[in-house]
Amino acid sequence: MADGGIKQVTQEITQVGREVAGDVKDAVGEMIEQAVQTTTTPQQTLQQTQQKQQEDQKQLAETRRKIKWYKDIEEAQRRAREEQKQKEMQRLQGDQVQKQQEQVNLTEKKQEKKTILAPTPISNIENKNKMAA
Repeated sequence: MADGGIKQVTQEITQVGREVAGDVKDAVGEMIEQAVQTTTTPQQTLQQTQQKQQEDQKQLAETRRKIKWYKDIEEAQRRAREEQKQKEMQRLQGDQVQKQQEQVNLTEKKQEKKTILAPTPISNIENKNKMAA
């Protein structure tokens, strides 16, 4: 009996497969027919053709206008970035000059302290005394 049951199940599966395949074939055929019908367009009148050309020209002009607008924006952004970069470079150079000036001032102050704190040689004191007398 087991063999009979397996045969019956196998036959039913085969029959269902054939039915599904037939349905798929029919659906594919219908889709192909619809595609053929949509791709074949009826002849347009001269007025329709001219109207279509005018619409195409308007769309082309609008597309060109948008492209120009985007390019203008891109150029303005590039210039703004370049200006910002130059300002930053100037600021950094200014900071560097200021640091160098501070370093020079600090060095001068240290030099002055050394001069003030350094003992005056005796010969210089004697010369000053002679000149005063």
